[in-house]
Amino acid sequence: MAPPPPSEASARSPSAPDDDGDATRYADRILKGGGSVFSGSMVAKAVGFALQIVLGRSFGKALYGVYSYGLTILRVVRELGTLGLQNGVVRFGAEYRESGDTARVKGTFLAVAGLGLVAGLGLGVGFYLAAPWLAARTLENTNDPLVFQLFAVGLPFYIFTYLGSRMARALGRMRVDVLLDSLLQPALFLVLTGGVLLVGQGFTAALYAFVASTVLAAGGAVYAVYRLFPPLFSALSPSVDLRRLLRFSLPIVGVSLASMGLSRADRIMLGILATEEAVGLYTAASKMSVQLRFVLFALTAAFSPVISELYHSGRRGALAQLYADTVRWIALGTLPLAVVLLVFAPDLMMLFGADFREGAVLLRILAGAYIVVAGSGSVGHMLQMSDHQDFAFWINASMAVLNVGLNWVLIPWYGVVGAALATGAAHVLANGFQLIGLYHYTGIQPFRRGLWKPVAAALASGGAAWALFVQLAAPARWLVGIPVALLLYGAGVLVLGLAERDQAIVDDLWAALRTRFRG
Repeated sequence: MAPPPPSEASARSPSAPDDDGDATRYADRILKGGGSVFSGSMVAKAVGFALQIVLGRSFGKALYGVYSYGLTILRVVRELGTLGLQNGVVRFGAEYRESGDTARVKGTFLAVAGLGLVAGLGLGVGFYLAAPWLAARTLENTNDPLVFQLFAVGLPFYIFTYLGSRMARALGRMRVDVLLDSLLQPALFLVLTGGVLLVGQGFTAALYAFVASTVLAAGGAVYAVYRLFPPLFSALSPSVDLRRLLRFSLPIVGVSLASMGLSRADRIMLGILATEEAVGLYTAASKMSVQLRFVLFALTAAFSPVISELYHSGRRGALAQLYADTVRWIALGTLPLAVVLLVFAPDLMMLFGADFREGAVLLRILAGAYIVVAGSGSVGHMLQMSDHQDFAFWINASMAVLNVGLNWVLIPWYGVVGAALATGAAHVLANGFQLIGLYHYTGIQPFRRGLWKPVAAALASGGAAWALFVQLAAPARWLVGIPVALLLYGAGVLVLGLAERDQAIVDDLWAALRTRFRG
């Protein structure tokens, strides 16, 4: 399908009055929801990052690599166990909630929970039985299947918590979504691991703590969804179009697995072709670089239900405007962090321990790729929520195959650097092809002329930060350099000027703050 003809495009133009009104109303909703996710995610990211540092510093590269490898396999299997329902429940739950159809919301939630539980139990048994095989064929110096067996025990609870978070998202409760998806289980694991370390226990006890955290988090998910949606356990008769739900959701399993191939193939291949130490070093760099998706994640969580509503009601002009707005907001929030990661990579990697410093080159390669990912915005969700999930699947699947192939070739040649190069290239290509496909099917693309301003501000602040990095010794170079880089970026954005819509948002926020402090 070609882009819409000029007459049709103009009818949907973002400047059309109705579309502009829709875009403004939905922008407020996205920013409110995204702000909720952002604030919650700040805490979640801090907890998750603290957990990774504790694990890295307490157990070293090798055992940290063993844990990371087991968790990687768990998350791949989780994508199978969810059956794509994490997207289906948002797609249909949000639609039914908007129309006031409580019976269908209940039916959808119950179907998603039941199907996810059955799939999780089945896959958990299979994962447990496959643990000896995995231990024998991966991780050069680890032959104990206990790591994989314990992760298998936690799998059904892990899936249940994840689906519960997406039910909260369908209900428009973004903070609860973040709590269940990103905060609750890691926080429980961090507390339990701290207790394990305080009483002098080691790595195996920490794995048992992980299982306990998944069980407790699943219980929390059930309680949270019930509080948000009391009809779930009422006498109201549920209604669900199971065939429609599965027709939408099941193809997303392929999309999710392909996405996992893009984001997890590097660690899986390192576990096969390299050592636990390589996996640990690479995981630390990956955990650091993936922070560049933070703003993208927060805004996508709020934007994905809006995509479905606007696209399926024919308001594509408003959708195009909002997509462009979210990409600009993502760029404004992501680029200063990108400058910090690229320039101060060696110092940041040492947070995991002195032996992790050599991973700085990995951090820089992966950060470069994630800048492109963030700059593409919610392109994957745009395709999925506009019923082009099949195209998204084939793009991600082909890029996942490419990623595996590149890792297979480059890891024996360049070790962990080869894994970073392979994954970075696959991510960049995947997002490029998805942007092309989105424009082909819908005529929508997110780039506007105003994007050059945050890019220019980032380049200027990055240059100044690099000069400080070269001239100063640690710790002065990052104690001075990071604040200077952030201040210069903010000043550059203000000097170059904000977009009209962004300036109005800033003015409203400033007025609200002044009113609050005067009160």
